[in-house]
Amino acid sequence: MIERIMIAGSGGQGTILIAKLLAHVALKHFEHITFFPAYGAEVRGGTSNGQVILSSDEIASPVPDQFDSLLIMNQASADKYLALRHHDGLVILNSSMCTSPVAPPMVAIRATEEADRLGDPRVANFIMLGAYIGAKRILPAAAVEDGIEQILAGKASTLINLNIRAFRFGMSGRPAGVV
Repeated sequence: MIERIMIAGSGGQGTILIAKLLAHVALKHFEHITFFPAYGAEVRGGTSNGQVILSSDEIASPVPDQFDSLLIMNQASADKYLALRHHDGLVILNSSMCTSPVAPPMVAIRATEEADRLGDPRVANFIMLGAYIGAKRILPAAAVEDGIEQILAGKASTLINLNIRAFRFGMSGRPAGVV
């Protein structure tokens, strides 16, 4: 079993954070894992992505040519990375910031709008992560929530709880769902 994931967006959207979280949580569930962050030239505002590979077998290359799942946070990332989707790969698309038509399977979720509704636009990344985990069921939700608490340790409990609420919203199936 192998799952190649790219999480892409603008610097500052938390793409690297949730890619790192995904790799961290997967340590207890997969024998082989790679995590490869890529920052844009401008960092905040430039495109950035986190690539994660989860596998039960050895990983031949830490940088794949195609991805089984793409979490796309903005239009610039959609333009740049959608072509890297494996022919039947899943796309989780932040439809608040992306207008690209995407062939199924895909989940369109207004992550930025929902994050605003939850009280903080910075939690859109956790909504996207929740939608991914809800669609793929590759890791237990409880393990991801524990990982959120660990990776944000030292932050205010209100921020940790808000990120967990955002993750649960994404998991809930209230978004449009897999098409």
